[in-house]
Amino acid sequence: MAPRVNCPTVGQSFDIEIGAEFDGWLIQIPEIGGVTRARRRATVELAARECIAAMTGIPIGYVSVFVTRETVGAE
Repeated sequence: MAPRVNCPTVGQSFDIEIGAEFDGWLIQIPEIGGVTRARRRATVELAARECIAAMTGIPIGYVSVFVTRETVGAE
């Protein structure tokens, strides 16, 4: 588990973990303790960036994400 960010900075990259569910995707952002959802895989990164921007105040254009773990179906 990544350490929590005490002071998020502009241009920061966040690791996210995603999992497929029957009605979409669950997105976890461990660095800020955030959780959000997306209906389609194609919108996962955008949903994560929107959540991070809302929780940290960093403009969405300066937020990047990297999927560190993706689960599809039962593990």
